[in-house]
Amino acid sequence: MDILQLLQLQGKLIPDLFEKFNKRYELLVSIKNNQPIGRRNLIDIVGLTERQLRTECDTLYKLGLISKNTTGMTISQDGESFLLEINNFLRSDAFGAERKIIKEHFEIKEVYVIAGDFSKSQETRKDMVMLLFEKINIIIDRECVLGVSGGSTMGYIASMADKTFAYGKDITITPIRGALTISNTGFQSNDIATKLAVNTNHRYQLLHAPDNIGKATLEELMKEPIVKSALDIIKNTSIIIHSIGDAFEMARRRKLSKEVLKLLEDKNAYSESFGSYFDYQGNVIYETETIGMNSEDVEKVSNIFTIVGGGNKADATFSYLNSKPKNTTLIIDEAICKQILTKVITQ
Repeated sequence: MDILQLLQLQGKLIPDLFEKFNKRYELLVSIKNNQPIGRRNLIDIVGLTERQLRTECDTLYKLGLISKNTTGMTISQDGESFLLEINNFLRSDAFGAERKIIKEHFEIKEVYVIAGDFSKSQETRKDMVMLLFEKINIIIDRECVLGVSGGSTMGYIASMADKTFAYGKDITITPIRGALTISNTGFQSNDIATKLAVNTNHRYQLLHAPDNIGKATLEELMKEPIVKSALDIIKNTSIIIHSIGDAFEMARRRKLSKEVLKLLEDKNAYSESFGSYFDYQGNVIYETETIGMNSEDVEKVSNIFTIVGGGNKADATFSYLNSKPKNTTLIIDEAICKQILTKVITQ
């Protein structure tokens, strides 16, 4: 009997078991992420009353999972070991059956699921990104071009990176496509490539070309030496990190015309990735004109890491996965996993 089965049986006998476990687990994680921290500041984070918080903190202290001193509460060595054990279990075992179903149904390389909801839990976001770095570090070559897309999820990934990522490797980080617009958003692919490279102490090169431009302008830009040089590097990309966007949110960011928006609406667009817009069945219904990789180019890259979280992204994720991106290693949260499984069963 594994720990999950044991908890399920105990839950039948003690109905509030899961609630207590989750409450104490989240409290322990909050203390770890904000240590040293006092009870007053912790109340604003965990949403418990002062009395509830005092009781739970006393319990964690008696269990030896946290320490108390004048500067506030900190996690103990036993607490660190407990969280590591829980995180390893959640990564490797808890979603084994679900991972297999998703992997086989969409015919992709691998699937990993992290407990929680990316949009609501700092710990879930962190675990997903740490898992991403771990998997890339395992397969990354000594000399490698790493391609990145833009977006808020990618911005978070870049902010979490440090010099342990691809340590000792000769890495060039590059955007794989032109920017969303001429204006700077902070989440454009150039921004992500720069921040990721600076934080990891690797080289980077930029692609100075706006997205969604006219064909004539596109052809002229591609003649520019600086653009040609960037494209030569992009062609050697062997690993890509990207996320999946909601079709209409991305269309608005790209300032697509009313005619294109109408087309996306008429053809029931759900997701966007690499400048391609997909319907619910995973068919490409529209592609933006840009410099860099398109969806066909991406299919030739041997290692594509797709990381996406938040229950609100489930429809977009399902739509994109229906395109059967075979070289994809998918990293999702529990919130998306549950919804995708429901859709697979009823498809």
